Amino acid sequence: MDKRILNTKKKLTNTIIVLLNDKELKDITVLELCKKANINRTTFYKYYTDVDDLISKIEDSLINDLKKYIPDIKRNYLISFTSKIIETIAERKEVYTRLLGANGDHTFLRRILRLVYNESIEEWQKLLKKSSREDLDKIYSFIVDGTIGIIKSWIKNGCQEEPNSIAIFINKICMSGLSSFI
Repeated sequence: MDKRILNTKKKLTNTIIVLLNDKELKDITVLELCKKANINRTTFYKYYTDVDDLISKIEDSLINDLKKYIPDIKRNYLISFTSKIIETIAERKEVYTRLLGANGDHTFLRRILRLVYNESIEEWQKLLKKSSREDLDKIYSFIVDGTIGIIKSWIKNGCQEEPNSIAIFINKICMSGLSSFI
């Protein structure tokens, strides 16, 4: 891809991340974004249909980066993947905290955690033989919702706790909950 295109896209990405610090995603307009980024609206529309499309492409890129870690996970898919997500949030704090924060996309973290749904359910079916598929789906939803709550609280508090501590905390809750089904 041409360097100018990459620079334009990077400028737009950086600008929307800054805007998310003060405004909700739904309140950011293409005009405001382009003015702040010093980019012509026509140029914006060459690459994106609207602000939501830009956010979607940013999120898709981040999700693709996280997908690279899935093949390395051998067991405890959801728990192991959650640890990697937390570590990645800490490494790329500015982008993730804005996208996952109060003004960002409230479905983004759920989309990330759904990436290991099939692997987790298959693993749990082997371990939790007495549980139905419906029960496993409920367990997955419960763990995902709890994980989202903990991660959002961690972000809201400025990611002050060590990522590893948050991951271990989530792991303990998940393992104690799952053990009751064995």
